[in-house]
Amino acid sequence: MGGKLGLRLTGWVLGTLTLVFLAYQWLPIFTLALLSFSGPTGGTTFPMNGTSFHWYEELWRASVMNDFKPPLLRSTLLAIACSATTIVLSVMAAQAMRGRFRGNGWFFYLMLLGLMAPGILVGFGFAIMMRLLGVELSWDTTTFLVQVSWTLPFGFLTMLAVFNRFDARIEEAALTLGASRLTAFRRITLPLVLPGVIGAGLFGFSLSYDEYARSMFTTGPELTLPLAVMAQLDRQLTPEIYAVGTATTFFSLIAITLFTVAFWAMRRSTAVRRS
Repeated sequence: MGGKLGLRLTGWVLGTLTLVFLAYQWLPIFTLALLSFSGPTGGTTFPMNGTSFHWYEELWRASVMNDFKPPLLRSTLLAIACSATTIVLSVMAAQAMRGRFRGNGWFFYLMLLGLMAPGILVGFGFAIMMRLLGVELSWDTTTFLVQVSWTLPFGFLTMLAVFNRFDARIEEAALTLGASRLTAFRRITLPLVLPGVIGAGLFGFSLSYDEYARSMFTTGPELTLPLAVMAQLDRQLTPEIYAVGTATTFFSLIAITLFTVAFWAMRRSTAVRRS
């Protein structure tokens, strides 16, 4: 009886801590979303001065100085490119780590350097190196490279965790039955590690989409969305900033939903083929 009571109490405590953490994480976002619906004369604090879609309309018909649509497009394309690159490179690196090769320990720590180095120092140093080499700074080249160095370690660790639970005997059985290594990877390994692949892609997208420190020195004149938002904060703070934050959060949730639906569809098609 005492054991059941202790387990129940532990469950209630853990559940309460989870709810407190979720409230701590999401209440500021809900507050930001609420203030984004202020009236035309509304400010950036409570109490709200009316309710309307005025600041979303301003966001849509913005002038050149505060038009967030081009930075949003750049950040989206950059996040998609980083996500795809993170998936490919992290799967390849994790596959390489499965085989014991000389220097694999150094290879592991080299992959994790992107996590250990401060973002501002990485961006600043990379920008200096590019200028010494005569390479023009741009969001689709230099920013892409420095962001991949940040997203790749997360995808790599995700795939290592997945492969750590992978039963290699399944691959060996496929190879014994005459399948090539490419066929075994495509038909056996990839469907089984697909959750990790989706996770690596999500890491690549989300980390790139809101990256500021590493992009600050490497982007050039065409800003990404985080840089454009920070530049707007230096000029004038209006509920339009809250509208941007709400819209981008909604967009991020849509991207996560699409990844989830894609994962569900792939798992379902794999189950149908097996049956």
